Amino acid sequence: MPDPDLTKQAKTRLRRIEGQVRGIQGMLDDMADDCSEPESEPCDGLLTQILAVRAAVEQVGLIIVQLHLQRCVLSDLSLDEKKLRDLGDTLKLWSRLSSAPR
Repeated sequence: MPDPDLTKQAKTRLRRIEGQVRGIQGMLDDMADDCSEPESEPCDGLLTQILAVRAAVEQVGLIIVQLHLQRCVLSDLSLDEKKLRDLGDTLKLWSRLSSAPR
C-alpha cells in the first residue's frame, strides 16, 4: 500500500515548484535586455532559481520512485516498515551521489 504521506509530500513539492517556475517567468518578464548593469544581476538570480527548481524536481522524482517501489515492485513482498525506510534512505543517498558536481 503506497504511503499517503509520500503522495502528500510529492503534491506539496510540486505546488512549490509551480510557484518557483512562476517566479522565474516573472523575473524574465521584469528582466532588462542588458545584463551588464552593475547594480543588478538578474541573470545570476535566474540561474540560481533554475538550479533550485532542478533540485526540487529531483526530489519529487525520488518520491515518485519510492511510491513506485511500494506500489508496484514491493507490494507482494513482506517487508517491514524499517526495511522500507532503509530502502528509501538508500535511494536518497544514491540520488545525492548521482547529482553531485562532476
